[in-house]
Amino acid sequence: MKAWLLFLFLLTGTVTVAQKDTSAPLFTVAQLQGDLDSLYGALQANHPELYAHWPKAAADSAFAALRAQVTAPLRSADLYRLMMPFVARFRDGHTFLDVDFESPDMDRYEAGGGRYFPLRVRIIDGRIYSRDTLAGARPIYPGDELLHLNGRPAASVVQDLIARWPADGPEYARVSVERLFGYVLWLVNGWGTDTRLLVQQGSRKNTVIAEGVPRGELLATLFNKGANCSMRLFPGHSLAVVQINAYKEVRKTNAFIDSCFRVIRAQGIRHVALDLRRNGGGNSAIGDYFIAHLSRTPYSVIRSKSWRLGPLVVGLPEGHWMRAAISESGRSYRREGQYLHSPAFAPEAPAPLPDTSLFVPARFYLLTSAVTYSSAHMTAMAVKCGGLGTIIGQPSGERLDLTGEVLEYRLPATKLTLVIPMAMYRAACGNGSDLGVQPDIAVPLRIADIRAGRDAELEVLKELVTGK
Repeated sequence: MKAWLLFLFLLTGTVTVAQKDTSAPLFTVAQLQGDLDSLYGALQANHPELYAHWPKAAADSAFAALRAQVTAPLRSADLYRLMMPFVARFRDGHTFLDVDFESPDMDRYEAGGGRYFPLRVRIIDGRIYSRDTLAGARPIYPGDELLHLNGRPAASVVQDLIARWPADGPEYARVSVERLFGYVLWLVNGWGTDTRLLVQQGSRKNTVIAEGVPRGELLATLFNKGANCSMRLFPGHSLAVVQINAYKEVRKTNAFIDSCFRVIRAQGIRHVALDLRRNGGGNSAIGDYFIAHLSRTPYSVIRSKSWRLGPLVVGLPEGHWMRAAISESGRSYRREGQYLHSPAFAPEAPAPLPDTSLFVPARFYLLTSAVTYSSAHMTAMAVKCGGLGTIIGQPSGERLDLTGEVLEYRLPATKLTLVIPMAMYRAACGNGSDLGVQPDIAVPLRIADIRAGRDAELEVLKELVTGK
């Protein structure tokens, strides 16, 4: 099964070809410009609100400049890099060019001896810090700062990568680049095989050559295979912290949630926190199910939803889930040209639990970060708009008014895949153009906490529940 990355996250800048690849097929100027026309045409014809954050006149001008850059045959990987900044300028994390981690481009790179950057990193205030230990004659340790990469200042590298990453805003671009750092360095700069680093270690600066790792090791660091759900108990604080890293496997995850609340009820826990700091989304019903164990207060996440019935939607086959959902919406939604607009959604109480004995009237807390995205972001919206609990950490990674319900469009010549949302959601509270659900208690990222191995949000939570 192919490893696909949905880029929920690139911006202007020069195109850097990762490697000279003479084996991949070349596409003619006419084919390449045809793909560019198809890409922009698909965005215009299907996106529910394409120009919300980039005026059409500016986008049209940028597209003309982009098209004019294609003056000679290119390979699909080169066209991909050329298009990334343009797509990213729309500032919609659900609009992106998809990437295949088993792509022929990676195969050809590796056939020539190519490897990938070995370290996981943290990016804080434009600076790069190692999260890992790298053994060698001059080891690198967690918290060491990478000042230069291949002779280029780290701040310049970070600025370029973040500017190139599709996202609702720069903070989600930052965390995405941070998480995918080894891959992004290769994708944009072609770096990874042997990376020359200038490292700040205490009061000394050392030069280290970081030898690259094969793709399997890279993917193992990008996609952690650890447990998706866990619970930690802090009896001295009468506190339970339930961590869910992805809203997936609904039945299994809901059963886990039930098991947590059996323990919480049995031990008389008075404070319950849901940790979504590593949760990039999935099925939002899981977040609703968790809330139902703690609150019966009616709440809304969105006040309205709109579908755009563009060519991609109209062309869906019978039996496609989205076609069925739109058909159901048509019974109560108002039709206006290509759009279906919902009536205003009223707050609703959480659905009753199958086992009502698992309802626990504990104090509710939510831990968030810029990684808290999509359906996890919607849980944060529920807590904020419904006043259901206290949010601690950093703002979530998505705009309050958000897009969703994506479909894929394949470019005719290169077969590159563009992902486009078909629906628009209006937030139930706050200013819809704002980026991120704002925490009630903001906890900044600090390198001192990382070096000390300290969970700053958890420490703030503990102090809060004990009244310190």
